[in-house]
Amino acid sequence: MTQDDLYSTRIQKTFDEDQAEIISILKANPKQTLKLINYYMGMPLSYSASIAQLDRGVLDLDVQPQQAFTIEHSRSAFIRAPIFKYDVFAQAQYVNIRKRAATFVKFCYVEIMAEKRNFIRLELRPAPNVIIESPLGIIEGRLNDISLSGLNIMIDNYCPLERDSEMPVSFLLKTVEQNHSINVNIPASLIKITGEAPPYRYSFFISPEKNMESQMSQFIFQRQIEIIREIKDQVE
Repeated sequence: MTQDDLYSTRIQKTFDEDQAEIISILKANPKQTLKLINYYMGMPLSYSASIAQLDRGVLDLDVQPQQAFTIEHSRSAFIRAPIFKYDVFAQAQYVNIRKRAATFVKFCYVEIMAEKRNFIRLELRPAPNVIIESPLGIIEGRLNDISLSGLNIMIDNYCPLERDSEMPVSFLLKTVEQNHSINVNIPASLIKITGEAPPYRYSFFISPEKNMESQMSQFIFQRQIEIIREIKDQVE
């Protein structure tokens, strides 16, 4: 998931002025409980955090271990609290899962774009192989992430496909714990191609028929369980 997928900046004055305002608000509310939001493998994770110290623009927080794990992975976090006009994005300077501590710098106002989606989008590891039956012939790629309304496929060799062109896409979804496979073959409409170097990301819109949607929904739910268990195993 790219930065553009996650959030959009909401600069009010300048970056420096906004950061100074955010720090000033935090200083004025040292007892305010904050809500931290992170996305791990596409899945949102949110726990409360408390301010331990704020000095010279460096914010020390007491955090939950699961949140610390996701902060360590992304080296950042979103901060939400009623004292802010917008959500805040902050870069992590230090994280310690065992001590349940994290330190943040470089604050800015943002809008979390990932929350505007109708369906959760999850990354797949390992990425399943994909076959695209395009107007230019068969294209092979890897399924980076999936939702009930879209796919992001990574392709090594650039192919100049036209936007809104529809083509069949085939891949195999396999859950780790249930050892169950779903053969997916669905029409997909190209939304955009991004990337200046390989692998290029091809974003598709999908609208699966009812039976396939049910199977994919079950897979995505099971994938969320696997991600939660992975985080739990890492912090215990």
